[in-house]
Amino acid sequence: MSNQAKLFRTVTSILDFDQALVDRAVEYFDDYVEKGIILTPDFGSNKWQTTNEYANLSFMFNVNYFQYNRYYKPLIGLDYAAFIDYLKSFIVLSMEQHVLYSLQIFVRDVKRLIKETKQDILVDIQNIKLSSPSLCIDFFSSLPCYENTYLNQLLEQLDNVLMTHYRSKPKQQRQLAQFQSYFIFNDLLADYWQQPLSDEERLFYFPLYLWWQITGIIPLRPREFLLTQRNCLSEKRGKYYLTLRRNNLKGKEKGVSHKISEDYYLSTYEIPVELAQTIQTYLTLTKGLSSTQLNTLFVTDSHYKRWGRKTGKNNRFLTYTNLNTILKSFFNEIIADKYGYHVHYTNSPARLEDNEISFIHIGDTRHIAMINLIAEGSSPVTAMLLAGHENITTSAHYFSNLSQFIECRSYQVYRKLIGTQTSYEISKSQPQYSIGRSFVTLDNKGRCYSPRFAEGDYSDCLKVISNHAELGACTSCPFYRKAGKDYFSMDKSFKKTINEGALVVDEAVKRVRQGKGGMEDIGEALLKLATVSYSYQEYLTAKQVTEQEEPNGKKTADF
Repeated sequence: MSNQAKLFRTVTSILDFDQALVDRAVEYFDDYVEKGIILTPDFGSNKWQTTNEYANLSFMFNVNYFQYNRYYKPLIGLDYAAFIDYLKSFIVLSMEQHVLYSLQIFVRDVKRLIKETKQDILVDIQNIKLSSPSLCIDFFSSLPCYENTYLNQLLEQLDNVLMTHYRSKPKQQRQLAQFQSYFIFNDLLADYWQQPLSDEERLFYFPLYLWWQITGIIPLRPREFLLTQRNCLSEKRGKYYLTLRRNNLKGKEKGVSHKISEDYYLSTYEIPVELAQTIQTYLTLTKGLSSTQLNTLFVTDSHYKRWGRKTGKNNRFLTYTNLNTILKSFFNEIIADKYGYHVHYTNSPARLEDNEISFIHIGDTRHIAMINLIAEGSSPVTAMLLAGHENITTSAHYFSNLSQFIECRSYQVYRKLIGTQTSYEISKSQPQYSIGRSFVTLDNKGRCYSPRFAEGDYSDCLKVISNHAELGACTSCPFYRKAGKDYFSMDKSFKKTINEGALVVDEAVKRVRQGKGGMEDIGEALLKLATVSYSYQEYLTAKQVTEQEEPNGKKTADF
């Protein structure tokens, strides 16, 4: 093998296939075998076993022979064996730009496309579900019969499928389960963890508990969390630090190596003492158990024992599937059976009753953590770094759920406190006095709801500075309302302001990408968004307290 073949090359595009390119792909194939990424040594095999060290993935090249010869051979002009060779070559030559899972999905798409063609390719394709139409376009356009008119029509149809695909799955925030369920889950998990549990039961649910504690604060992707190293915890001068693996691929133009050491980088965060103690407890409990092949934090002995299975020879790590199974067990055995909640696994209602909860997903905590960072007034730089993004722009789409999150958090905390007969001092943002229904009518017919102003104290006025640097500007004061408006009539206004703030962030992001703005513009936009979010929390707290204090108070929120 030549020295050139031993190097990873950047393939920016796939040229039209010919035998020389297939020979080149075989050379690349041998290179991946040597590196331990492709586990099947024979290029001609009908099944390839591959690994990215995180998971083993199979590529099955059992394309329907009859369907191909009937519909696609006349179209493409290639016999079956040549088509399979080109398909394999495309996979190998694309491995530096795409992760193995994406390529596996693409192969399934090609097989589905051929198998489900019944009469007319151009007509049937409209009813065939494809997960990766863009890669299908790349592949078919690279075949040596590109000038074929009928094939061009197929490519046009694939392009239409691609557009439909994007319209049906726009780039918007994840549709999270109702925020209420996250707060309920947090309370139930915390209560359960305080119970006297056997070591066996605690070990089984320990990864789930740490997943919730860590990823709810640090926006980790599931794989990043599961690949946490065994020696992740450190102490220095009385402070504790957690070292985590962060994905090094998203948002970068570098190639995919399929090696953990190259596709991930290590990042260290200071963590509270309580969390460090919890991690240390897990390390102690699992000290005598078998380590995983990747020497990850989480071991698998207790889980496979409970499932009645042996760990097997390739006990690499606790997988996403394993963690998801643990999560489902917690919902079934603890939340449903122990605490008596009705779990909505699908089709959650718009409004949950007190004994209901929606099922949550492993990947949801990353988005919750990002939203919480802004709600808590975290700096934009912190949000950027914790998100593991190459730049701050990638975080903008998380903020559109912010108002809903704030409302639900405020309401849930308030309910919990009044349920335990706790005072109404919910947080540091709690006003020092309640806002009543009384107001002072101003010269412009507006209303001032400041209790201090009503008593001749102008201290609230002196705290107000308008956008035009005007001191004491009524229209910028949180106690000011227009003529005829009640103090607690600002819900829609706050939501509108928060949504507008998210759009400003988005616009600032676009300007930076176009080279027309600076990072400070994004930082300023995020700061304003965090400020109005904080004000909304204060407003909701005051509203809940005041309405509770009223003899015939209204319902505080619609949940």
